[in-house]
Amino acid sequence: MEKSLFLKDYLASRLISQNKSVDGYGRIYYKANEDLINPCLDVDFQNKDVLAVLSSADHVLTARFLDANNVDAFDINRITIYYFYLRIWTIKYRNTLYPKILNGDKNWLGSLLSQITPTNSAEKNALDFFKKHLKDNTNLINLFYDVDVQPKGQTLYTSPSDLEDCLYPDLNFYQIDLFKKFHLHDTYDIIMISNILEWAHNDASKLAIAAENLGTILRSGGSVLCSSLIHRSLESLAKEKEIFSDLFYFDGNPQSYQYIRK
Repeated sequence: MEKSLFLKDYLASRLISQNKSVDGYGRIYYKANEDLINPCLDVDFQNKDVLAVLSSADHVLTARFLDANNVDAFDINRITIYYFYLRIWTIKYRNTLYPKILNGDKNWLGSLLSQITPTNSAEKNALDFFKKHLKDNTNLINLFYDVDVQPKGQTLYTSPSDLEDCLYPDLNFYQIDLFKKFHLHDTYDIIMISNILEWAHNDASKLAIAAENLGTILRSGGSVLCSSLIHRSLESLAKEKEIFSDLFYFDGNPQSYQYIRK
């Protein structure tokens, strides 16, 4: 990562910690706020190539837990890549699934960071990112959405030991907006997008772009795993299904569904 991009990410995160808005950046989800058990049990991840929204890192960890062959990540918010490393450090070195960061325990974070020896440039950037926040006494709590007002998510793993084989630090990350045209060289068997489509549920043009983007990088017979968390109307979902119908079959229910590539 270029030094200038790292600095941009850091400065954006500082502004967010001060409750300010920054284009292209936002707060982070502390943990998954959706059901990642039942939808994923119906899908065979073993030996599959997966692209997952990074967000809280639970989608990536779920795909790894289910023995995917390769898991890449995407997000419109670059701050999520730094949190990914904080998650895997927390699991590996503190034997807990989520970091003790929302209670403002900076001694806990400082002690954790002192244990890290980076193995790649992205991990080193993450280490520098959180060290710099500690040095500047950032209110790290404000980097996250309020956990108390989020739906309570469910994951297939219930203890850190479940993820001991899922903590390798190599991760291809793409900064992607599904509603803007993009180009990736890789294609995938499974794409996990959470409830991203809901953010454009009344915008047919954005949904059409998302369908085209997903169709381009999804292999024939592959699945896009989607969730509904905002409880939009059935009419809105019906319009989305119609837009996706040229390239995809629909399977599922309004809360959890798949688009299967024709």
